Amino acid sequence: MTTPPPRRPRRQQQRAIDTRQRIIDTASRLFVMDGYEGTSVRDIIDSAQTSKGALYLHFPEGKLGVAKAIMKDTLTMDGLQQQRFMLQEIIDIGMILAHRICNEIALQAALKLSIHNDAPKLYTTPWPEWIQFNVMQLTQAQERGEILQYVSPEEQAYQIAGNWAGIVLMAPILDGDLGRVEERISRMYRNLLRALAAPELLPELDFSAHRGKILYNEFLDGLATAPPEES
Repeated sequence: MTTPPPRRPRRQQQRAIDTRQRIIDTASRLFVMDGYEGTSVRDIIDSAQTSKGALYLHFPEGKLGVAKAIMKDTLTMDGLQQQRFMLQEIIDIGMILAHRICNEIALQAALKLSIHNDAPKLYTTPWPEWIQFNVMQLTQAQERGEILQYVSPEEQAYQIAGNWAGIVLMAPILDGDLGRVEERISRMYRNLLRALAAPELLPELDFSAHRGKILYNEFLDGLATAPPEES
């Protein structure tokens, strides 16, 4: 009878997961402070207190691989829930991301990486997907009578993404930090939808600055209480 190979110890698996996450968190801070160009592999290794071998084990493409992982792991639709109005979902995803970017260094890094001049050549950026997502939502909202018929979903989807990014990128310059981002993003959606939405719908929409925090915490609570997956 052949003896099965020993399973990898759970502690060793967790150590590998922790090392990978530490590299991502460290690289994120460096990318935010010094940009992609200003951060070297050696900077990441030294700051993460790991080895070159460990970094390339998890990210064979080195710094580029870490950047790709940041873009893939952080830019998600987590927390978005189905709502009565499509316009509410449009507001919600922007508010969730506004909340997260105030609290997650990796998401801050992802935004900075996404506006790098060579971003489309280096790694996938979220903007085309987010714009297309908003086009789909705005089109459905228009079909339901939630937004006025003269509105162009394509143009407004582009404007939403551009306004959102502009507010977040300007916050550290104008406000000194990201402390007012959720408030400013909330106001952005309120002002924009006053010009786009059917007037009778506006009182039904929740533009609260804390809405993103509530929705994302509900998502995290759901993860915490979910039964563990079978191995």
